[in-house]
Amino acid sequence: VLLLAGDFAEDYELYAPLKALEMLDIDVHVVCPDKKAGDIVQTAVHVMDSSLQTYSERPGHPFELTHTFADINLADYAGLVIPGGRFPEYQRYDKRVLDIVKHFFARNLPVAAICHGVQILAAAGVLKDRTCSGLHLCKIDVEAGGATFVEYDPESKNVHVEANLVTAPAYPAIGVWMREFIKLLGVKIQM
Repeated sequence: VLLLAGDFAEDYELYAPLKALEMLDIDVHVVCPDKKAGDIVQTAVHVMDSSLQTYSERPGHPFELTHTFADINLADYAGLVIPGGRFPEYQRYDKRVLDIVKHFFARNLPVAAICHGVQILAAAGVLKDRTCSGLHLCKIDVEAGGATFVEYDPESKNVHVEANLVTAPAYPAIGVWMREFIKLLGVKIQM
């Protein structure tokens, strides 16, 4: 699985999917444009507080990238994960990132995007005539991309699944979001 990252990715939305997939022995390559394996990206922790007009941001953990962006071969990946945070705000302008997203959609491979991650999907032009969720502050991006926005409370554990795409509003939904993505990958878990 390919997991996109960048400076100020949301800490939980980067670490939790990585650990959930690793727990299932799924090989995950975490990459960032113009960075190499071993390079660090700085994450951020976003705190939702109903007394504020928007979320607050605090420094998160430094995150070491597992693979070199320039070396990835898209044919090696069964799925794509796009966390939220602030990195989608600037990576949506990177043609290489948009081409990665288009690759997964053209092949109908599983894609999981959460929070601001849907900004990259909208910029890639893959949302037309679809439905998806994300942070409510991304509704205008989703609709401008031609999709119908499914609005959930940011603190909910709701996810939206449509064909190969699973989306969620924010980190409280990470467990359910990953469960649905893992199903799309075809992974079977038995007790």
